[in-house]
Amino acid sequence: MESLISISEMAKLHGLTRQTLIYYDDIDLFKPVKVDGKGYRYYSKHQIPYLREICFLKSLGVGLKEIVAHFQERCPKREMALLEKHKENVLREIARLNKIRESINQRLNIYEEAVDADTMQMQEPFIRPIVVRQAIFKEYVKPINKENLHITLMNLWREIFQKEMVPSSGFGSIIKRESILAGEPLKGAGSCIFLSPWSKEHSHTVEIPAANYACMYKYGMPYDMAYVDKLMDWIKKNGYELVGDIVDVCLLDTTFYKDQKPLDFCMLQAPIKL
Repeated sequence: MESLISISEMAKLHGLTRQTLIYYDDIDLFKPVKVDGKGYRYYSKHQIPYLREICFLKSLGVGLKEIVAHFQERCPKREMALLEKHKENVLREIARLNKIRESINQRLNIYEEAVDADTMQMQEPFIRPIVVRQAIFKEYVKPINKENLHITLMNLWREIFQKEMVPSSGFGSIIKRESILAGEPLKGAGSCIFLSPWSKEHSHTVEIPAANYACMYKYGMPYDMAYVDKLMDWIKKNGYELVGDIVDVCLLDTTFYKDQKPLDFCMLQAPIKL
């Protein structure tokens, strides 16, 4: 007569707990061949391969409900179909995790920019080539103030949330070139969120072209035009020409300041013709 294996031995053999095997019994996934008068469960050695396969599928992330259903009519073709389906789920999860990884990298790049700025003089312009970017844009809610700035930005975030994970390439404002040259810099100005390369198509999307940008760090709100005026003076003084909209990129918002500092740390970026 075949010697049976106790529930503790079977569990230890497969790196499981007794409670796990009791649960597998309760859901009709893996039942003992014998339960004695005291309620102790015993298993046949012939059941070892079955439990091993259950452990294998579970280690791949296949759900217990799927495994229960699968073992009711298990055959090679059905198992291939199960694994193919699960492989598709894994590939989708890998794609999702890759996006999260890139989002972390994007946010790290922003913070590295802010940290590196400590070694540079504030409000001292410099020139930097910047690649093309996509952003979603909306004009400021009126009247233009700090509270309505938050509302404008959250309107954009809500629009993105409806389709995808919010990008972490940062946010800022766009100040129109035509309005600056006309002496009305806040006319048509608004908030923007920079889109990730994998972002879906959105309404209100604008392209920020690649160019050489005159850049300047500053502490201030995007509707304070004193910094734009200073940057424009520097551009004219050095014989450059503004050739597009000015972008005000927020590097650190007020949530980073324990003393409730009311100003964002930003970088003005003005596309110029050298």
